[in-house]
Amino acid sequence: MRIPVSMRRFPRFALVAAVVAVAGIVVAVAVAANPSTDRSFTPQKADQVTNIDVLRQQIANYYGDPGKTGTFSADSNYAREAEGVAKDGANWLSARTNVPDRAIVLDVDDTTLATWNYEIFSNWAFNPTTNGQFVTDQRFPAVPGMVDMVTKAAAEGYAIFFLTGRGAAQEAATLGNLTSDGVGVDAGYPAPTTLSNGEDGLFTKPPVGSYPDYLNKPEFCGPAIAAGQSCATIQYKSGVRAHIESLGYDIVGNFGDQFSDLEGGFADKTFKMPNPNYFLP
Repeated sequence: MRIPVSMRRFPRFALVAAVVAVAGIVVAVAVAANPSTDRSFTPQKADQVTNIDVLRQQIANYYGDPGKTGTFSADSNYAREAEGVAKDGANWLSARTNVPDRAIVLDVDDTTLATWNYEIFSNWAFNPTTNGQFVTDQRFPAVPGMVDMVTKAAAEGYAIFFLTGRGAAQEAATLGNLTSDGVGVDAGYPAPTTLSNGEDGLFTKPPVGSYPDYLNKPEFCGPAIAAGQSCATIQYKSGVRAHIESLGYDIVGNFGDQFSDLEGGFADKTFKMPNPNYFLP
């Protein structure tokens, strides 16, 4: 940034103030265009981008798995961060046990079940066939801290609802992996709550053409339904949460690893789980 007046004419204190002001502007711009969250950011130089192989190794280190075995460490920074979010959620919920018809909503992948083993298997390249096999085989362990948090919430009278972008065909395997059916990994979560209208409390995404009527609204999946397209995550999940609350529940906490799990309202508070592996709009 050019300073139009010669620096020789600035008293020392004024020069310092000017430098601080300029630095503040630079910091503000950097915050406003954070490349870690702004997908429109275009690097001007290669050294503004973390080398992808280096980044993969850094992520593996974060998971406490530098050898990329597919098993994260219980002592890893990832585990500590996830447990911290779970603890914050538990404290929030425990302070609101006087809320009538209280409920929590939880995403599945990397919110309640950790997919680190699949990221290593696939080298961070999602393939619906191989990922579907991991789901069918129920291979995903629990996210650290979350089973205890959800179990405590259930004991405190919360209705437990799971809301995932996984397809309806994967519902049985998803439920088995979350709870306990003797197949693959039994994460040990409480069974989801049956809603007051008889629906089960695990919401998987219906195929195109089979969306329930409550999603056929302009603010939710109405435009996608009219176009015969898959509904976007924010509209789909906010529409389901609105449906849950329309049945008389108060969603006190909504937990997700993607911002699209959390945006769109219909929850008193949201909790973002750590996930540096992928981004889902």
